Formats: sequence, structure tokens, C-alpha cells
Amino acid sequence: MVFDLLQDKDGYVLLGRMEGEVPGYLSYGAEEGEVLCVFRGDVKAEEFYEFWKERIPGIGWHAIRLDIEGLSEVVQKFDLVSVDPSPVPGTTEYLLTVEEFVSSLREPL
Repeated sequence: MVFDLLQDKDGYVLLGRMEGEVPGYLSYGAEEGEVLCVFRGDVKAEEFYEFWKERIPGIGWHAIRLDIEGLSEVVQKFDLVSVDPSPVPGTTEYLLTVEEFVSSLREPL
């Protein structure tokens, strides 16, 4: 496994790395805006990363688990959220607005 201390705990996980002094998160551009990729647990993040690691630029990617406040702050920097994006190209993705995602953080996974 790529990620140290892989745990399958409940909660959202981001794939992130440092870009100089600034944390960067796995995202992509769409017509609607910048989409943040969020995963329900380390295992889903690991599976996605393993499938795409040859095409994801940069090194030092790892799973990041933030508390609700920290995740809410990060999400606010993007336009949309993709929860558990499929690694398979062409799969239909349902994108959430930042507001929809943040309000869902109060609900159980």
C-alpha cells in the first residue's frame, strides 16, 4: 500500500501533497468550475490513487483526514465536490455544490 498507516475509518479523506509551502489537493477542472475529489475512507482514496498514479502529477501524495471544520475550509476554495469519484474514465459523476457538501457533513456517512 502507498499510504502509511492505512486505516479504514469512517470519515472523508482527501488526497493531498505539499506544493512548496502550500497544501494541494487532488482536483480537476470542469466546465462548471474546479472540482475537489473527496473519498469516504482511506481505502477508496488508495484505490483511486493506485489506478491513476501514473497520470497524477507530482510526488508525495498521501491521504489527509481533516475534521469537519478543516474540511469545510478546504472545500470552500473549490466550486464543486465529487465524492468517491470513479477511477474508470467515462463513468457518470454526480457533483455536489460546496453548499450541498458542507451541509451533508453534519449527517452520518
